[in-house]
Amino acid sequence: MTYSIYLTVGEPDSGSEKAARATLAALQKKYGKVGVFRAFTETTIEEDAAFVALATQAGMTDLSDAYGAKSSDYLRSESRAMQILIQRYREFSIGYDAVLIIGWLDGDTVRPGLLSLHGRAAASLSAPALLVISSENRDADEVAHMASHELFREHAPVRATIVTSPNPRLPEQIPNWGPHTNIILLDGDEIAEDALPVLVKALERGSDVVTPLAFTQNLMSKASSRRKRIVLPESTDERILRAASRVLALSVADVILLGDREEILDYARELHVDVSGATFVNKDDPEILDRYAEEFARLRADKGVTIEQAREQVADESYFAVMMLHMGDADGMVSGAVHTTADTLRPAFQIVKTKPNVSLVSSSFLMLLEDRVWVVGDCAVNPNPTPEQLADIASGCAETAANFGVEPRVAMLSYSTGSSGKGPDVEAVIEATRIAKEKRPDLLIDGPLQFDAAVDKGVAKSKAPDSPVAGQATTFVFPSLEAGNIGYKLVQRAANAIAVGPILQGIAKPVNDLSRGATVEDIVNTIAITAVQAQEF
Repeated sequence: MTYSIYLTVGEPDSGSEKAARATLAALQKKYGKVGVFRAFTETTIEEDAAFVALATQAGMTDLSDAYGAKSSDYLRSESRAMQILIQRYREFSIGYDAVLIIGWLDGDTVRPGLLSLHGRAAASLSAPALLVISSENRDADEVAHMASHELFREHAPVRATIVTSPNPRLPEQIPNWGPHTNIILLDGDEIAEDALPVLVKALERGSDVVTPLAFTQNLMSKASSRRKRIVLPESTDERILRAASRVLALSVADVILLGDREEILDYARELHVDVSGATFVNKDDPEILDRYAEEFARLRADKGVTIEQAREQVADESYFAVMMLHMGDADGMVSGAVHTTADTLRPAFQIVKTKPNVSLVSSSFLMLLEDRVWVVGDCAVNPNPTPEQLADIASGCAETAANFGVEPRVAMLSYSTGSSGKGPDVEAVIEATRIAKEKRPDLLIDGPLQFDAAVDKGVAKSKAPDSPVAGQATTFVFPSLEAGNIGYKLVQRAANAIAVGPILQGIAKPVNDLSRGATVEDIVNTIAITAVQAQEF
């Protein structure tokens, strides 16, 4: 594991170089291999004199990968610059025990919103912030207070403040310095020995913030680490081809497109996208059709399916794509941009069926909020689940959460918390919770919980003080499809969250369904999710 912390001044002329050198020296006393990384550089990294001095202190000679993006990059497109920053930092940090990330330094060009930008960068890197303030500056206490709150607003937790040039009035000022009391004083040009534990604690406590950008970049990185073959049967849809082009460019997955190769390439050229790196499979190929038809007839023999009926059935692109999964010719399938959910799921139910010891297929969405990720289900498949089915949905949602880096703390939602309400709907959730705990004693599961008790620590303390989940839930199981669908759309619109999914749970091979209104970005994310799921098989 690589620890990281993001150092930035709160205003110009705060003594950033002295603070950065002292911080680096302190980290080198504690950790074996310490690197420095410049989030944004004003010029070429070799001409960034302050950073070069730090890199020399760290023993770094090759600086070509030691920065995220140039200031000109974020002026053109902050979103793109942040993507570059995250990707380059992840590649750089490999092999280091700790990394000091350098944000705003004295001498950088001061632009409106500069501190907020560095707050967003720290949040996107899931790095706690280390604020640098000089007590010699006029109104230092007010500057520290405002700067720390500005970083917090961008979801960058300020774990400590380094005070350069401390003065005798400092003890009187500290109480006004924002929502923290971790003050690190410089002893000359060094961090005092008794302050080193404060710095180490700040570093190792880290940040539990996950921004949508950080999540999607991590998703793409995880998918590309072991590329899987994802078949896209709807190759005549413009969005599918645009998404396929992007997936291929990012090396997220190996894409399989169904249809005639030249026809698909001609259409792609019209769209000015490149899918030449895909594998093309013509579903009218008689050799493949015969092989798939024989196997499908065998699978459905108990239903009286003849070889002729099987040949006709597998010629359908959805059935053909699922047969590719079954026969080992693909690792996952994404469909639904054109087809209905039933068209996508029916062949999956008939051919690959469910995982062992799983009684039903369910769905979940990943809800990407400003600073965290939630998993919610079932919002797309099962209308009125029984208690046994709700328990399976809880297990499936927990597995999805864990698979995508979310610690599963499962709240079984209801209109009642604990024993405060009565009625058949509450009793169903009580029974579902009992079954889920019995089946999965390894998971943190509790219910019934109202949504406010599940997410708000204050409400949880009042309504469910002994619950291991209340106030800190990450995974939410709705009692019905109606409640789930309304609930996820409410969060999506009211909180401006990104809803990724639906992700199908319980199928023996990764099959995921798209909304027919899916955007290109939705499709890219779903392909990446399917590729990550395929890594588990």
